[in-house]
Amino acid sequence: MNTKKIMIFSIIGFIISLLIFGATLYFVHFKDLDKSQQNLKTFNYDAGEFSTNMGDSNHYFKGKIVIECTDENEVEIMTEKNVIIRDSILKVIISQDPEKMTSNEGLDKLERELISNLSINLDLKSIKNVYFTDYIVQ
Repeated sequence: MNTKKIMIFSIIGFIISLLIFGATLYFVHFKDLDKSQQNLKTFNYDAGEFSTNMGDSNHYFKGKIVIECTDENEVEIMTEKNVIIRDSILKVIISQDPEKMTSNEGLDKLERELISNLSINLDLKSIKNVYFTDYIVQ
């Protein structure tokens, strides 16, 4: 064999080795992280029912919101700061575009904004999700 063929086979072997190593690393390490996050105990804080006009339009929002977090102590903090939570949630809802809030993408965006806003305003690190148990936009 000449040197050129040996180099090509060496490079191909190296690439295949990297792919096998990467797949093994993923299945061994990262799958365990996913399982540990799924088994993580969560706590819910019922933020209550909200009803408000939306922005400068004649649209109206009514819904019930539950906040999920991974730290039980932060649920107590949220209970103490209920007024700040309600104010923050109302401000985020009022700033939304009513037309977009009726789509899945709009709802996902609202959830992300609520998580971000509440985490910053309350200095909470464990908010995992926001759930709407009732949701009406007119």
